[in-house]
This record gives sequence, C-alpha cells and structure tokens, in this order.
Amino acid sequence: MRVMQIALVGLMLALVLTMVSPSAKAQDLLPDQSAAKAKQLLRQVIAALGGDAYLNVHDMDCEGNVAQIGRNDELMGETLFRDMWILPDKNRAEYISKGEHTILGFMLGADDLFITHGGVLISLFDGKDGWTLDKGGVSAQPAEAVKNFDEQVKTGMSYMLRTRRNEPGVDIRYGGTDIIDLKETEWIEFTDASHREMRLGVDRFTHLPVRWVVSKRDPDTKERTELSTSYSQYQTMDGVKTALSVVRERNGNKFSQTFLTSCKYNSSLEAQLFTRAALDQRSAEIAKKGYKNVKDKN
Repeated sequence: MRVMQIALVGLMLALVLTMVSPSAKAQDLLPDQSAAKAKQLLRQVIAALGGDAYLNVHDMDCEGNVAQIGRNDELMGETLFRDMWILPDKNRAEYISKGEHTILGFMLGADDLFITHGGVLISLFDGKDGWTLDKGGVSAQPAEAVKNFDEQVKTGMSYMLRTRRNEPGVDIRYGGTDIIDLKETEWIEFTDASHREMRLGVDRFTHLPVRWVVSKRDPDTKERTELSTSYSQYQTMDGVKTALSVVRERNGNKFSQTFLTSCKYNSSLEAQLFTRAALDQRSAEIAKKGYKNVKDKN
C-alpha cells in the first residue's frame, strides 16, 4: 500500500512539473524569441476568431442578459440588455429592468448609479463624452464613468487584437502555459507606452481566447487590482467566433456574468444613435408612452 501511495505522489509531482516547466521556459526565451512566439500565437488567435471577418468588424449589435454577482456568488440582479458599438469607442447599451438594483453602476464602475423602479435605462458613450437616459430624462455621465469607459476601451481585448497590437509602444511577449478553467492554455502578455499590463490566455487547441486580464496599480495607494474576463461557449455569427458566456471578476471575485443570445456584425448602425440628440428624442418618446416596460424598436 505504501509503495502505491509513493507511486501516486510521484505521478502527481510529475504532472505538476509538466504543467509548470513550460512556463519556466518562457522566462528563458530571449526578448526577440519571446516576441516572435507571441506574435505567431496571436496570428493563430485572430484566425480562430474569424480572420479578416473579425478584423474588419466596424460595428456590432448584441442582445442578451447580464447578471450582477455578489459575495459568495449570490445573484444580486439581472436585466435584459442590447449592446451596440461602432468601434472603437461609440457604445450604446440599453437595459430593461423589472425592479430596483445597481447593476448599471457595477457595469460602468460608478457605484452611485441605479435603476429605481424598473423600465428602460440607456447608457451612451461617444469617445470621451457620455450620457444616461433614465426616468428623470437625459443627463451627462459622471466623470468617473466616462474615465472608466475610456480606460476599458484602451485596455479591452477587442481593441488590442484589432488595432492596438500594431500601435507604437506596445510590446508583446510569450507568457508560457497554464491551466485555466480546466483548459490547457498559453499566455500572451502586452504592455503599452502608458505601462498598462494586459494578458491573454488562449486555448492551446482551438486558439480561442479563454481569459483576458488587466492589471492596474493605484498611483496613490500603490494597491494592485486585477480585472479578468473569461470567455466560453463560442458560436460563429456573421463569420465571427463569438463567446456567448462572459464572466467578469475583480481580484478573483466574480461580479457579473453576461449571456448573449444574438450578435450582428457590420449591420450599418447609424452614428446618429450614439449622440445626445438621439437620447433626447428617445426621452420624448418615453414621456409620451410611459417609462415602464418601454422597449426600444430601433
């Protein structure tokens, strides 16, 4: 019996060393070798996501529901949404709520925002400007929300893979192997001219993104924060591989999970939808029809 136990321990140790040693080897690569390996892997990722179809996405229109997750994975609130983008930085997110909760604040990083009595709430950003439509009408986004949105765009996986990877000052390195959500993965590491640190975990077999990690350090407190986004349940829509399940965590604590039901790419969304004038018009329509249970037909 003791011999069998020793053999099992040896086998487990061998498996651990097998998983760990490739990561250690990544540290031994010369800078040019590391960059070349990372860029080769990056090309495989883009091909897996749809190649030119992925790279040439101009706009996207997705629907689904998003759940706010509290401590101990407790469900704090859930709402239907429609999320529209003209890449890279025009975003219109429409939420349809049946009750009072703070999910929008969590999504935007502004904890004082909340849906008060159900109905439609629209969050809109156009570059560095932003507005919100709620029961009280149209108002400017809080400065904190606008700042957070701008940072989310710059550190987002989509913007990095489509555009920023070729930006001056962006360094790309190979980060070795790992096990993420029971999948064998490889890491690609990015830093930009502003010293932002980002990592992409890639499935070794499908080359699809498994996790995107953004590391930040507060300039005043020096406290480090790690924001991670996990992707799963991929389906092809309009030639683009799309993750239907998206889970977001902060320092290892899950705070939201998104389930997509549909996504349309390059559907020629009008730029007018992403202006304050569009929200003012929508506000007038809601005032006539009543705020609760109004659904945008655009």
